[in-house]
Amino acid sequence: MAGYNGHGEFGLVILLLGPKLSGKSSVGNAILGRQAFGNDTMCSSKTTGFTFGKQVTVVDTPGWRLFVPSSEHVPQELQRALSLCGPQLDVVLLVHSVLTRLGPVQWDAMESQLRRLSIRVWEKAIVLFTHADCLGKLTIEEHIRREGRALQSLLGRCGNRYHVLHGNHRHGTPQTDVQQLHAKMQWIREASRSPGLNGSVLGNQEQIEMRRWANPSQYYNPPQCYDVEDGGTNLRLGQRQWSLAGISSRQSISKSPLSIVLLGRRKSGKSSVGNSILAQKKFKTDTKTSRSTAGQGLVSGAFVTVVDTPGWSFYGLAKSEKVLTEISQSYSLCSTGSKCVFLLVIPIDSFKEKDLAKVEKYVSVLGNNIWRKMLVLFTFGDELKDKSIEEHVTKQGQDLQWLMQKCGHRHHVIETSVRDSNQLEQLMEKIQEM
Repeated sequence: MAGYNGHGEFGLVILLLGPKLSGKSSVGNAILGRQAFGNDTMCSSKTTGFTFGKQVTVVDTPGWRLFVPSSEHVPQELQRALSLCGPQLDVVLLVHSVLTRLGPVQWDAMESQLRRLSIRVWEKAIVLFTHADCLGKLTIEEHIRREGRALQSLLGRCGNRYHVLHGNHRHGTPQTDVQQLHAKMQWIREASRSPGLNGSVLGNQEQIEMRRWANPSQYYNPPQCYDVEDGGTNLRLGQRQWSLAGISSRQSISKSPLSIVLLGRRKSGKSSVGNSILAQKKFKTDTKTSRSTAGQGLVSGAFVTVVDTPGWSFYGLAKSEKVLTEISQSYSLCSTGSKCVFLLVIPIDSFKEKDLAKVEKYVSVLGNNIWRKMLVLFTFGDELKDKSIEEHVTKQGQDLQWLMQKCGHRHHVIETSVRDSNQLEQLMEKIQEM
C-alpha cells in the first residue's frame, strides 16, 4: 500500500502536478535527494525514499501543454497517478514556474486537467514556485502582485499556501528550501489527521482549511475574497495561510495555535515586540508601519501568528481613516481556529486623557468585547527605574487606571534595552492563561 513504511505508520505521499517545463521532475528529485525522475516525463511514476528521517513517496506526472490542447494521454496518466498514490495522498504540489505567466489560456489548460481528477485538489495543494532565481531582486510577493488576478486567484483556491524553490539545473536546490517545504507538507498532513489542528470546514466535512502561513520574504496582500466555483460550491477564501518557512521539521507542536494582534500609537515599540516574540526580524522597525502585516513562528511549542498594525498619532502623521481600516482588518490575519489575543502596547511615559481618547477611538473598531481579550504591554520598562508598575499606574492618574480596569488589570512590562528571554517567556505564559 502506498506510503506504508513497515513500522506501523504511513509516510508522506506527494503528488506532483503542473505544465510542461515547470520543473516538476526536478522538484521530485530535490525532495528525494537523488535523481529519481527524468526530464521528459511521459508516464506517471512513483518513487519512495527518506527525507529528513521521514519516509516520502513522490508521484511524478506528465505535464500538460499550455498553448495547445493536450492529448488524452495526459488525463489518463493523471488518473493513473492517483492510483499510484493509493488512499493515502497527503499533499498536492502544483508546480508553477515564475517564468510562465498565468493568463486565461494557461488557466484554461490547467482547469481542463484538474477538473477531471476524482479528488478535491485544492484542500491538499501548495503552489510551488520554481526557477525563483530568475526573479533577480524582485521578491515573490512583488512577482505575485505584478502577475495579477489569475495567479492571485489560483493562490486563493489553494488557501494562499505556497513555497518558493531557488536554484537551477547546475547549482541544484538549496537544502534549506527543501527542508522548509518538507515542514509545510508535514503540517498539511497533520492538519488533515489531527482534530486539534483542523481549521474551518469548506464545502463538506472532508475539506479542511489549512492554517494560514506567511513570512516577510514570502508574503503578499491578495484581494480580501475570491469567489471560487469548486465542485458546485461557491467558496469564499479570503484569509491568508500559515507559512512554516524557517521552522525546522524537528521542532514539535505541543500547544494550540495562538494569534497575537499588536495595537498602539506610533513609536510605542510594537514592531520590535513582534520581532522579539517570534525571535526573528519579521517586521520593519526603521520605517513606520503603514498596513497590517503578519509573521509566524514556533514559540514555546505553539504556532504563533503575530499581527502588527499601523500606529495612531496625535499630530496627523498617520491618516486616521487608513489606520482605523487596517486595525479593523487585523483580525482577518489571525490564524483560523486559534485563540486570538490583543496586546495594547503603551510606552512607559505620560498617559493622559488624550492618550485614552485615542485608545478608545482606535480599539473600538474591533467591537465592544475586545477588552476581554486585551493585555496592556508596557514597553521601555527601563524608565521605571526603581518604581513598580503599580506605582507608575497610580502616579499617572485615573485615565491609565480606568484603562487597566477595562483590561481586567492584565498587564506585562518589557525592558526594551535588556535582552532577557525570561520576560518574553512570562509574557507568553500570561497570554496562554487568558
